[in-house]
Amino acid sequence: MYDRLPEVELFACTKGDGAGPEELSVYGALGCFEQPTSLELFVNDAELSQEKRTKKIERILAETSGRGHGSVLDQNTFVFAIKDIPRIATLHICQPQYLAHLQQSLRRATADRGFYLPEEIRDSKYSKEVKELLNDAFMFYDEMRENGVPAEDARYVLPLYTRTNIQTLGDARELMHLHHMSRKPEMPSVIRYVVEEMIEKAKEVAPRLMKERETNYEVLAWYPSAQLFAQSNQLMKSLIERYGKKDLVVFIDGCYDAIPLDDLERIIKERDEAGLAMLKHLHFTFLAKMSLACWHQAIRQRTWDQSVESIYDAIERGEFKMPPSIERSKFNEAYQNFNEQLQELYFKLVGDGVPSQEAIGIISHALMVWDLIHINGWNAIHSIGKRTCTKAQWEIRGVATEIANEIKRRCPELGRFAEPQGIVYGRCPEREPCGRCISK
Repeated sequence: MYDRLPEVELFACTKGDGAGPEELSVYGALGCFEQPTSLELFVNDAELSQEKRTKKIERILAETSGRGHGSVLDQNTFVFAIKDIPRIATLHICQPQYLAHLQQSLRRATADRGFYLPEEIRDSKYSKEVKELLNDAFMFYDEMRENGVPAEDARYVLPLYTRTNIQTLGDARELMHLHHMSRKPEMPSVIRYVVEEMIEKAKEVAPRLMKERETNYEVLAWYPSAQLFAQSNQLMKSLIERYGKKDLVVFIDGCYDAIPLDDLERIIKERDEAGLAMLKHLHFTFLAKMSLACWHQAIRQRTWDQSVESIYDAIERGEFKMPPSIERSKFNEAYQNFNEQLQELYFKLVGDGVPSQEAIGIISHALMVWDLIHINGWNAIHSIGKRTCTKAQWEIRGVATEIANEIKRRCPELGRFAEPQGIVYGRCPEREPCGRCISK
């Protein structure tokens, strides 16, 4: 039960009439240098033998993506359906900004898939204690829900090894980026397993496209990703020491005077995309502290640029978020005890020789991390509008509201529209509107 690995399936990939991911990339690349279109070039080669076609694909990929032309790797898409994946792995997979996800939500679904444990924990002298405590955490989760605590709050006590499902979409370039990140020594083994399975499934249909060449694994060529599982993040540690005091959201810096905003109301009302694009050149940077449950939602907001504190630094500090509904309930003390016991057990495992990257998955979603967030002017009316809606999860809504209030104070013209989506859009897109936007 505890050792069952996630199931990774390639759900779909881009295909045309006789063309797969490799042909789409190769003939797209050839179309950059030839008079005919990529499709015409592909059709013209229809009579080539399989051997000649294979050699041509290998040669073009070696001369394009193999020499760092990453855009050739972008001309394809792979979609994976992953079953029983621990949430510690989805935290990692959701970090690169050019991957997209649809994940089973523990706000909507119940955690009835159990949890995973790596071999190092199963073989340790604390194996029985870990299993008992994590099983107790699931029972406590059920008890809280049965006694009126919302499921979205009860889930905070669940360990990061809790199983879930996810669908993930991405192109070859970003899959290679994810692959590189996953091979770092500080990475939990279940993450390495899942990503290796994704890469192998992609290789089965596109072996030459997914071939590892020195230049297509160049770190400086990728849009940098947040690194939750970095062994340490010294720049973040310095920033936290300077700004991470009592406030949960701290304004760090901004540049919001360069673009005149006199016409902003018309731009939004008329959906003037030329004007909206100008808003991307307004900048606000915040340092925000949040639980891993909340950060999981924040990192899926792919239009935000984010850098995060190392999870290994965060567990040393050992702060845990208490949902208000639990704080007001009879479960207050027991909830605190569970988080403290999980933290204590983590250090016992590490002290007994279990690698920290394997032990970290027993920690709950309540662990708090600092997140460095960059928001531009468009984000201020789009993502802030989504996250300040009453339908948004309460913790991310609180962070977004603090950010919105700071934008209102520093840039009132833009701040007028850092409001819930019903106000910004002029209508509520939700199935069951709460009515607050209409009343405003």
